[in-house]
Amino acid sequence: MTVLDATARDVTLASLADETFDLIIIGGGITGAGILRDASQRGLKVALLEARDFSSGTSSKSTKLIHGGLRYLAQGYVGLVREGALERKRVHQIAPHLAEPRWLMLPARSTIEWLKYKVGVIAYEALGEIDGKDRHFDVAGGDLAEYEPLIDRSKYPRACVYREYLTDDSRLVLANIRAGIEAGGIAANRLAVTGVMKDYGRVNGVRARCGLTGADVIVKGRGVINAAGPWVESVAKFDGLITPKSLVLSKGVHIVVSREKLPLTQMMMTITKDKRPVFMIPRGEVVYIGTTDSRYERKDEWPEVLPEEIDYLLKQPAEYCNLHLTRDDCVTTWAGLRPLISQSGKSTREISRKDEVWVSESGFITIAGGKLTGYRKMAEDTVDRACELIGCRVAPHNRDEPLPGGDFSQSTESLALDLTQTWPMPEERAQRLVSLYGAESRDVLAFGDGEIVPGAGLVEGEIHWAITREGAQTVEDILYRRTRAAYYEPSRIESLIEPVAKLASKTLKWSDEEQRAQIAAMRARFSEDA
Repeated sequence: MTVLDATARDVTLASLADETFDLIIIGGGITGAGILRDASQRGLKVALLEARDFSSGTSSKSTKLIHGGLRYLAQGYVGLVREGALERKRVHQIAPHLAEPRWLMLPARSTIEWLKYKVGVIAYEALGEIDGKDRHFDVAGGDLAEYEPLIDRSKYPRACVYREYLTDDSRLVLANIRAGIEAGGIAANRLAVTGVMKDYGRVNGVRARCGLTGADVIVKGRGVINAAGPWVESVAKFDGLITPKSLVLSKGVHIVVSREKLPLTQMMMTITKDKRPVFMIPRGEVVYIGTTDSRYERKDEWPEVLPEEIDYLLKQPAEYCNLHLTRDDCVTTWAGLRPLISQSGKSTREISRKDEVWVSESGFITIAGGKLTGYRKMAEDTVDRACELIGCRVAPHNRDEPLPGGDFSQSTESLALDLTQTWPMPEERAQRLVSLYGAESRDVLAFGDGEIVPGAGLVEGEIHWAITREGAQTVEDILYRRTRAAYYEPSRIESLIEPVAKLASKTLKWSDEEQRAQIAAMRARFSEDA
């Protein structure tokens, strides 16, 4: 089986039960996905189990930037920043549609502030070995007004502009999982690990339960890796392990407003009154603003967004653009939990995002901490450690092999223009498809190029593709984590839910009752976020 096909779930579960794997990965976020790709491409037999849907936790709720973290320079984390800055180019190389270079503005109140930003950016560019065409530039006066008309120049008369990379976190996860499957791995969502098996005190497998049928599955393996993100401590308890360091969960909230209400043309990093960076990022019909950084005690898949958190983020367009928006202007939200390794006496915003690998006496491996940008290095380090433990020699592999959809050399704009030559459509729709599927956009359209709802942008082929190539099991999977419509096109969600459910029902063979339940569940989920 070389595709992530939700209609072939019986085959997937049978394969998991019948084989003995070199490595079993618990967790289907970016960390687990990266490990699956890395280990499978090295020739290991690998299985990944995800309790909910792939990327349904932190890895679908980030700021969606591949970036080194300029602010961490001021905190002294030079190595972490260098690693992140270099990784941006590598992710762009293997998935240019999922790591799109964009200019990011740093508006400055004064010459002193502008110089501080400039010095930081120059150091950042040196660490990241930035090419000349991607080096920063400065704008002021009339040039600033032309570059970003919305900026309040009475407060922010100049800006430093530098390169970062815009991604789609959830689709980056899916692309890595699919790459792992193409290299011989197996992955299953909605398969929750319920226990760990041991032989003579050494971990040799896991017990899991299917969230769709309730069936129990035993998966055997020489090594087990806990990559459960915010849930690593809970998973570690299956091994009877108390992790050597505790985790601190930081909640990051993003709000989404219509681009008509906040007509930004450029990505912007703003600074709050309490000295936190908050990004304002235009994407499609919306601008999203985030993120907060506050300690959170519960391990929720959908952390609650509080009214005061919305108010906190809405202060930024008021401060930088003189636009006073209200909660009613917020069309949807998302919140994710960052799993940080606790550091005594430090707040969540001060804690390093550095990852660590822990190994228990039974050989149970846990990877904790880390950032989206550094997922490939995290995966490589974890697999190296796992191979030492299980005594496995692996073949060399090409870490820079393109991810699915990433095998093209022209710009995304050129790729989108090519699409319109074969399938007549507005350029905006073609660009949306390319940003999600890259070179595979043509394959998606081959399954059906008709719009699901006039003006909504989604085409019929995306639903079939989401199910048979990307493992979607529910309407929520499709609208939140495959097509991303719930975040990037929220004004059209209500009109899309029923048509998408009907199309999905044909492929997944839902009963009328299940179809109605899917519609109700999606409506309830979106109403909670809105």
